[in-house]
Amino acid sequence: MLQAEIVLNYLLWTLVLMPISVLLLILFPLRYSFLSGNSWNFILEGLYKYILGFFKSISNFAAIKYFPYIVLLFCFILFSNLLGLVPYGFTITSQILTTFLLSISTFIGVTLIGFYNNKFNLIKFFIPSSVSQPALLGFLVIIEILSYIIRPFSLGIRLFANMLAGHTLIFILGNFAYSIVLKNIVLIMFIPFAVILMIMLLEFCIAFIQTYVFCILTIIYINDMFNVSH
Repeated sequence: MLQAEIVLNYLLWTLVLMPISVLLLILFPLRYSFLSGNSWNFILEGLYKYILGFFKSISNFAAIKYFPYIVLLFCFILFSNLLGLVPYGFTITSQILTTFLLSISTFIGVTLIGFYNNKFNLIKFFIPSSVSQPALLGFLVIIEILSYIIRPFSLGIRLFANMLAGHTLIFILGNFAYSIVLKNIVLIMFIPFAVILMIMLLEFCIAFIQTYVFCILTIIYINDMFNVSH
């Protein structure tokens, strides 16, 4: 029953979050129209400028065409992370299936971008240009290929581990606080609640940081496909 409940929560919140993220992506170009003068307009415009700012700071002009995907990815991961802090919410990014789907699909997309832009010249990405010794060059090529293959796993595991660890800690402390309340231990009752509050604030910051890290790394990977020689 517990597994079935987790699956239902996962499907429900995924179906809720995807349309919201897509709707925000549609609303970004309309931020000066019917939203003008509204507080929502300032939030939307601020988020738009923030994402566009760190996108431009890392990528070149040719990669700007993939900015809508970064916006969609940012909104989806951020809302997924924050949802677990809402009472009765469910953090779908604490499920390794979600993070791996996001990371592997991003990895495949970036690789296809590389093939589209460079054709078979993409192989230059794995060949360091400053190395002349054949034995060392072969070793470094193997290292470059392995590090490239590991990219989706590092992306997925980092997001999954941070979200799961934080929410698990909140769950454990919440049960501990509830047991103290039931036992009427008034003197130390406030301590676990204070700790939970601090953990919640920390998790709120981590939700933004992990979204930022995932999107920054994605932008770097896309930008690498426009600069295969190194």
